Amino acid sequence: MKIVLALSGGAARGAFHLGAIEALLEKDFQIEAISGSSIGALIGMSLSAGVAPREQLQIYKSKEFRKAMKFSGFKRGLFHIDMDAKILKKLIPVKNIENGNIDMYITTVDLYSGKIVRFCEGEAVSLCSASISVVPLFEPVSYRDYQLVDGGIMDNLPIEPIQKYGVPIVGIDLHPKEVGFKNSIFGISKRSAFLMWRASVEDQIEVCDYYITNQKLKNYSLFSSKKLDELFEIGYQTVLNHSILECKDR
Repeated sequence: MKIVLALSGGAARGAFHLGAIEALLEKDFQIEAISGSSIGALIGMSLSAGVAPREQLQIYKSKEFRKAMKFSGFKRGLFHIDMDAKILKKLIPVKNIENGNIDMYITTVDLYSGKIVRFCEGEAVSLCSASISVVPLFEPVSYRDYQLVDGGIMDNLPIEPIQKYGVPIVGIDLHPKEVGFKNSIFGISKRSAFLMWRASVEDQIEVCDYYITNQKLKNYSLFSSKKLDELFEIGYQTVLNHSILECKDR
């Protein structure tokens, strides 16, 4: 069965993407195209470049990957991504997006124009680095005439680029809908920001033929790499128990 994937951002929770994709591939789904924001863009590009989900998982768990995030200070962001790091070349072993084996669309936001900018060609490592550059933690990435940051700011489940393929759209979301909030100034502010951001994602979910997430994701930090194996397994089992398999077997 041919499908296209929309992969959301969600930092360390991206290991859930890897487990879900592993299960889809084992069940012989054919991925025609991938659209991703933030960690979804990085994982999608790596897959397009021929790096299998379990191989990616080992890279994300490595000290070398963490060392590719360099401290910058406080001028434009706390960290920047060392785009010359050997581990990034291992993760994305192609020069340009269009050199991959699967059509790939990377979503970013340009700070100058305030608009979403999507790329299906261009420098793969640079543009993936841009899409995962969460402000204010990471510096914007200068690329051509753009100042690019995390695509998830404005489109965290980027469906639009893959609608043209005419095959089922599978959206994998690392931010399941949450109910309730802590009754404090921080809790109220956090909840309000989440609801504003979530509003656009709800529209994207409606477009998906299959929507994959898991409420357990709420229990995992966005910025800790200690439980990547657990997240991989949750993603894997979520797909094995999802209705998408029932449709494929009909």
